Amino acid sequence: MKSDVVIPRLGSSDESDDVKLVRWIKQVGASVQKGESLLEVETDKVNVEIEAPDSGLLVETLAKEGEVVKFNSVVAIIENND
Repeated sequence: MKSDVVIPRLGSSDESDDVKLVRWIKQVGASVQKGESLLEVETDKVNVEIEAPDSGLLVETLAKEGEVVKFNSVVAIIENND
């Protein structure tokens, strides 16, 4: 089964609709645990680490470091054994 890694809305609704992907903490092929930090994003106010929604293997990243992505965008895929 696959799990999507989605950029959640971070903070109040008066912020912009996108964030900048600062860095990938985990790389494709890495084993990840639910709740473990996968990537770091930057809003106009703060930097935030996004956690893995599930445990498994990070099989694909869909956004690059430095790229601007919208909230609710899928940025990675985790394959799990459930």
